Amino acid sequence: MLNVLVIGKPSYEKIVDLCLIARAFGASGIVFTSEDKRLESKSQRFCKDICDKWGGKFSVSFTANWKSYLREKRNYKTIYLTRYGIPMKQMEYTIRTYKNVLAIVSFSEKIKELYTIADFNISITSQPHTTASSITALLRTYYHDRELSMHFENAKYKIIPEQHGIHIDKMD
Repeated sequence: MLNVLVIGKPSYEKIVDLCLIARAFGASGIVFTSEDKRLESKSQRFCKDICDKWGGKFSVSFTANWKSYLREKRNYKTIYLTRYGIPMKQMEYTIRTYKNVLAIVSFSEKIKELYTIADFNISITSQPHTTASSITALLRTYYHDRELSMHFENAKYKIIPEQHGIHIDKMD
């Protein structure tokens, strides 16, 4: 089980983007730091609608205090995704050995404290990159590309691959 913790204050559009990416690439859920109840409600409703239509289980939740949330997840291996850590390529086999993983990304700032709190400080690249790209890279590495052929249970719709055009089947 791989979950994502996003520290910072992303806009609703960024929340939607990160939720779609995390879900599509195999995360079990995502947690944002926020105390905005309207934003929480709107984001949770969006993710519920996506799962209702396209299947699968994915949770989106919010916490006011990321440190408290980390304490609750003591049984998870924590991975802080940055551009400063050990290259992911060097860590890929190690991180795949853990069943419960919590990926941590900081949306707007570097949090020096996380360099010592997290079990691993892993760099996606040693270049500037987006939060979305770091989540995608970790999920692809963790699942060893198996996420590209995942089956989402209870889907009402299914995309049928086409060379040219769009084909979406409504499931019965």
